[in-house]
Amino acid sequence: MQKPVVLTIAGSDSGGGAGIQADLKTFNSTGSFGTSVITCLTAQNPDGVTGILEVDPDFLEKQLVAVLSYFPVKAIKTGMLFSESLILRISKILKEYKAKGQNFELVLDPVMVATSGAKLLQDEAIQSLISELIPMASLVTPNLDEAKILGSGEISTIESMEPEAISLSKKLGVPVLLKGGHIKNSKEALDVLGIPNGETFKYAKPFVEDFNPHGTGCTYSSAIASYLALGFSLPESVTKAREFLHAAILQSFPAGKTKTLNHNPKL
Repeated sequence: MQKPVVLTIAGSDSGGGAGIQADLKTFNSTGSFGTSVITCLTAQNPDGVTGILEVDPDFLEKQLVAVLSYFPVKAIKTGMLFSESLILRISKILKEYKAKGQNFELVLDPVMVATSGAKLLQDEAIQSLISELIPMASLVTPNLDEAKILGSGEISTIESMEPEAISLSKKLGVPVLLKGGHIKNSKEALDVLGIPNGETFKYAKPFVEDFNPHGTGCTYSSAIASYLALGFSLPESVTKAREFLHAAILQSFPAGKTKTLNHNPKL
C-alpha cells in the first residue's frame, strides 16, 4: 500500500526528542512516508541547546529540490527555520513548485524559542516568516509566547484563548491553532483552532504531571501534517494529532534523566 509523502523542513536535534528526529518518527507512526530538509544542526538534549550550525542556503535549496523534484509531497511541516536567508530561500522554492502545479498542505510551527530558553529564530527573520511563508500555510501552530510575537494580545486565561485565536487567524489570514499548554493554574491543556471566517474548534486534554515537554510541539505539528496528507480535514487532523500526542505523553518512558515522548504509542 502506497503511503503519502510528507516533508519536514526543520533543525536536527542531537538528543532525538525534537526536530526532524521527532518529525520522522511521528510520520512513520501515523502512516506517512517521511522525508527531510535540515535547516540547522543543533547540539542539544532536553536540558538545553549548546550549539547551532546553520546550513548554507544553497545547500538547503539542493535538499529541498532533491525531495520536491522526486516525491509527490502531500504535506510539508516546517519547524526551526532560524534565519531570514533560509526563510526567503524556502519560500522561493515552495512558490516555484506551487506554480508548477505541485499541491501540498503546509503546516507551519513557528519555532522561536526552545523550552530551555535558547533562541531558535533570529529577530530579523520574524517579519519574513510573517510576510513570505505564513500566507502559504494551511495552518500555523503557535504556543502563547509565539502567538504574542505574531500579533496576538496578552493570553493569560482559558477564556481569552478563543477570541485571540480568531483575532490572530484573521490578522494572519490563515487558520491558527493556538496551543494553551503554558497557561498557569489550569487543570487542562486547551488548544483552540481559529479560522479566518470566525469559526473555532476546541481541543482539551488533562495535564500530565512528571513529564518533560521537549518535542511536544514538533510532534503535534508533524502529526497534523501527516493526517492532512492522509486526506483528513483540518479539524479532523487536529483531533487525531491531539489524540496521538496525548497517547505519546501518557506512554512516555525514561530516556536519560527524564521521561521522553513515546513516538510509537498504542492508540
